[in-house]
Amino acid sequence: MLTFARGGAPTKKPLAVEPLVRACARLALSGSSSACTFELPPYLKAIDADEVQIAQVLDNLLLNAAQAMPRGGVMVVRARDLLLDEAASGLAPGRYVEISVRDDGVGIPRESLSRIFDPFFTTKQRGRGLGLSTAYSIVKQHGGRIEVESTPGGGSTFTVILPASCAPAQAAAPAAAPGSAPPARVLVMDDEPAIQRALERMLRRLGHEVCCASDGDEAIRRYRQALQTGERFDLVIMDLTVPAGMGGKEAVREVLAIDGSAQVLVSSGYSDDPIMANPRSFGFAGGVAKPYGMDDLARKICEALGGAGRIR
Repeated sequence: MLTFARGGAPTKKPLAVEPLVRACARLALSGSSSACTFELPPYLKAIDADEVQIAQVLDNLLLNAAQAMPRGGVMVVRARDLLLDEAASGLAPGRYVEISVRDDGVGIPRESLSRIFDPFFTTKQRGRGLGLSTAYSIVKQHGGRIEVESTPGGGSTFTVILPASCAPAQAAAPAAAPGSAPPARVLVMDDEPAIQRALERMLRRLGHEVCCASDGDEAIRRYRQALQTGERFDLVIMDLTVPAGMGGKEAVREVLAIDGSAQVLVSSGYSDDPIMANPRSFGFAGGVAKPYGMDDLARKICEALGGAGRIR
């Protein structure tokens, strides 16, 4: 909701579907007992899309599929070109790419199926009900459609339809853009798994090594362990607000008590928070406001580490 309340319009470019789908699957299923098979034709059209936003959609669908199979299983990711001759369900005639994620998990109760994309609706004990509603918003802003078919006990299939591009996919960005910081070890603290994965992907694209934590306590523990093993982090990026645990305001004080030279960036969607307005007064080396893109992130990292003098 924060993303789309403030400048969340997609920045589109021609994007190859297959490498994005495979990269999202590797990240979403890391540490999972589930596996993934792919049915991706070799000459699939590119899509006009915002890479970070569509990756967030795929991450959410893949993670949900894995969670629907708590004892493990196999999900199937399919994609195909689609030509719509007549307007269908709000989509204009034209060429599209259809991507589906199928699991053989517990399925969705019939009474919940019509509400699955509603904000704050969730069937998970610890869910917030924002993952699928955000995915729905992203797909709609791309001029596409998302739908679901499910049978209780028989699995679910989520299908995303996105406009195809008339241009070939652009080449992947270089590992580190000119003017960005040299490769560094970065600790990311955020309580949202989707944001963790998106930020991890961006940092790795910039050439950095990444470790993640879900709250301040875990971040402090990982930072202390890294110091003890001689593999210190060059930078920490902390979410300001963690509803169920320690947030960045408290955690940065603990990290600086351990290592007074620690470089910590604060990240938040609450741009009017006093800490975001003046992060250095609270011990941070700087701040990066959500939502941010690759260029914003690279610039903030470069600013924070420019004078650190200890990048390997």
